[in-house]
Amino acid sequence: MRIAVVGRAATPPLEIRLEQDSLLRVLCPSSEPSHAQAVSPSFPVLEQFSAIHLFPEEDGPDGLRQLDTLLSAIRATPHGALIPIIVEGAVTAHVQALANQWPGSRAMHLETVIEHREALEASEARDDQVLAPFERLMRWWSLYPEHVLAVSLAAELKAGCHWPLLSAWGIEAAAQRNLLDAFEHRSWIEEKALVTRTRHCRQCRSVHLNYVDVCPRCRHLDLTPLDGLHCFACEHVDRMDRFAQHDQLSCPKCRVRLRHIGVDYDRPLESLACGKCDLWLVEGEVEAHCLDCGQTQQPGELVQQRIASLQLSGEGRRAVAAPDKVGMSTSLPGQRVVPSDLHHMLDLLVPLARRHSHRHLLMVLSHDRDGEHDLLEGMAQRLGSLLRDTDLICEYTAHQWLFLLPHTPRERFEDVALRIQSLTDLKHLDGQLNMSLEMHELPSEHHSGKASQWLPNLLVGPPSSVPESLSVSESA
Repeated sequence: MRIAVVGRAATPPLEIRLEQDSLLRVLCPSSEPSHAQAVSPSFPVLEQFSAIHLFPEEDGPDGLRQLDTLLSAIRATPHGALIPIIVEGAVTAHVQALANQWPGSRAMHLETVIEHREALEASEARDDQVLAPFERLMRWWSLYPEHVLAVSLAAELKAGCHWPLLSAWGIEAAAQRNLLDAFEHRSWIEEKALVTRTRHCRQCRSVHLNYVDVCPRCRHLDLTPLDGLHCFACEHVDRMDRFAQHDQLSCPKCRVRLRHIGVDYDRPLESLACGKCDLWLVEGEVEAHCLDCGQTQQPGELVQQRIASLQLSGEGRRAVAAPDKVGMSTSLPGQRVVPSDLHHMLDLLVPLARRHSHRHLLMVLSHDRDGEHDLLEGMAQRLGSLLRDTDLICEYTAHQWLFLLPHTPRERFEDVALRIQSLTDLKHLDGQLNMSLEMHELPSEHHSGKASQWLPNLLVGPPSSVPESLSVSESA
């Protein structure tokens, strides 16, 4: 495998060959200078990287596997996630999913891409390492608007599929669907090619389902095939074992001896017998049993999803080309309200929730540093991609944004938290921006009286603990 690093567009054409391990060491962030840099002063530093050329030299499956592995390793690094990768002389499904140009693909104007990427890096205080998945995908498509996000079926995953580029970035398969749903909600993406349709468990969204026939009377699955007989004399139809009398066949209804098939009797269609309630039936009812969570459901209750490769729509191209003009807040669902309107809605919703046993979710996004209003608003806008049209968004104070999600019970909290984590990557952001996201279930015994009185006290109260796997805090 020959690897070459292309220099910046502003410099004279520069192409330096290097080994795979040396490339990955430079792409991975480190406080120590790389060994290759220490050995050779001419070794390019990260700031000189603008594109990577790969030239597979080994033919056959082993060479292609080596190429696929290297592509995944590059995309998994913070600085290699968005860098242009040009592959010469080989095409695989992985190359089409992770590289930017291969033999026969649409030509890419490399200098334009490099200049655009440099402009993006200059406009952001954060580098690629701490980009949330939503922002990273937005930046990817702004660099490569013609790129088709390829999908790959994977029977071992609960989701049944994954998008290799998103997987290389370290996004879990379940979170990938949530991320793409945020783009689809804005009508920014469209299907390029439909691969298949899958059915998922309505509870855990797993594709691992077992379809079984059950007895329609007792719902037991112990059904065994059973032959039946049809007596011509009295037209009686019953199970074959009920016609057997002393090693011969006779009708249990008219007692006529059945000697010749086609003359005295015939065999109707095969049937089933329930081993629990002894019901004789022609066919059972089909149920879907989830192999991951054990949920039982009817086939019509399953969640159907279309598995397809995706590309930017016309609206999406305008969004990635001029994100500031599109405006994230103008395209978000939910209703923007002022604090007084939020108080008024809580005064209506909380008493109704007590009366009808409803549950609401109040999310509080906050930070304790001055001068971070723009960062906080940007985070609030990303969280807004999870909202429904009936949810409320409120900039409550300079340090706090509130999100009210009516009719969201406690058992949905973890699902909401995982969706938030997939879009905002709070694990990275929390350490740098000192942000926190708390979840409060409404109502409780503390939420009495006017919201203008109890809400400020709720926002300063300590949150209760949540599982360590979640990057949010939750309280009741």
